[in-house]
Amino acid sequence: VGDNVDAGEECATDGSCAPEESAPAEAVPAEETPAEAAPAEAVEEEDPKCPSRPHVIRCAAKYLDTNQNGALEREELDTAMGSVSWILRGLLKVIGSVDAIMKKCDADGDGQITIEEDMEATKETCLATCFKRMAFKSLFFPDCTE
Repeated sequence: VGDNVDAGEECATDGSCAPEESAPAEAVPAEETPAEAAPAEAVEEEDPKCPSRPHVIRCAAKYLDTNQNGALEREELDTAMGSVSWILRGLLKVIGSVDAIMKKCDADGDGQITIEEDMEATKETCLATCFKRMAFKSLFFPDCTE
């Protein structure tokens, strides 16, 4: 026990270990718990068999919205679909053509799918099924962890 006290005193005197052994260190895990809860929920949303709609939307914003304006324009979607390798082109039939996607996901018909407004308004038609979300993610951003 005496050795532990000396080691603790040396750290405190030295200053290198003081933050790790100080009482506020116990408060840090309490603060980290809520922060850890959010990523844990996000991890649950990333089920590879059925990615959540919010997860796919975040990934689309990161990987497909090339001009980062908060909207997926027809041209961006067309470019992404055109860049799909030939071996995966069969999945394009699952998600549909650019026109079909725009019809289902562009609620206001302005030629772009906004992350906030259009995606909220088209919950029932755009990326509504697990199968479509999985196909969309597999085609465009299979490694996304957003």
